[in-house]
Amino acid sequence: MSAVDETPAAEQESAADGPGSADRPGTGEPVAAAAPVAPGRYRKGVAKREAILEAALPVFGKVGFHGASLREIARSCGVSHQSLMHYFPTKDELLLAVLRRRDERLRRHFDDEGGMRLAELVALAEYNVDVPAVISLFITASAEATSTDHPAHDYYADHYDRIIGSTSAYLAVAEARGWLRDGFTAESAARVVLAVQDGLQLQWLYRRDDVQVADLMRLVIGTVVTVPTAELDAAVREQVAAARPASR
Repeated sequence: MSAVDETPAAEQESAADGPGSADRPGTGEPVAAAAPVAPGRYRKGVAKREAILEAALPVFGKVGFHGASLREIARSCGVSHQSLMHYFPTKDELLLAVLRRRDERLRRHFDDEGGMRLAELVALAEYNVDVPAVISLFITASAEATSTDHPAHDYYADHYDRIIGSTSAYLAVAEARGWLRDGFTAESAARVVLAVQDGLQLQWLYRRDDVQVADLMRLVIGTVVTVPTAELDAAVREQVAAARPASR
């Protein structure tokens, strides 16, 4: 039997889908660009890609990168192995796509003016209660990725650098106004809050009825910041507005 899965003609997608052209091998002569993809076919492709990502997330979360099988993921979402590899040629690429999709909700706040608010972290903790597979993936993948040869090592290093940097920028306003508890800097406060969130989410996977991640995070934030977060939010907005050039 061939090592390559047989794929029904209706499922086969050409790698040339989409605009662009290439040189004919050995001649340097251009090859005509592929015909535009029909809207229905494009939507079908997007839906299939999303189905693969949905199927891959719990698998990576349960068995980790090294234990995950592309064939198992393909079977779980009803596509052939060959079809899956059209969208994600390697397991590395699939894992990174899953991580980016999972973190989209949080990463869009990394570049917020004035930094990412602590309320965003609490809101994420509340959201994650409904998606345990997301927490499981984060815990498993981030632990595995401490190895420098792991495909997600650079992704997680960047993730932590950016989230610490953005949250520290937000807490710098609290530090400047004397609103942090003695001994804290903006960066150390950010690291403590994020470490608490990561640890509580791990505990929640074991004791889901007992560990209230969002509520406990609010308590910890209250031991770090001496004013309500709503007051700090207002001060950050004020500073951002003051830093903008005056309109003529």
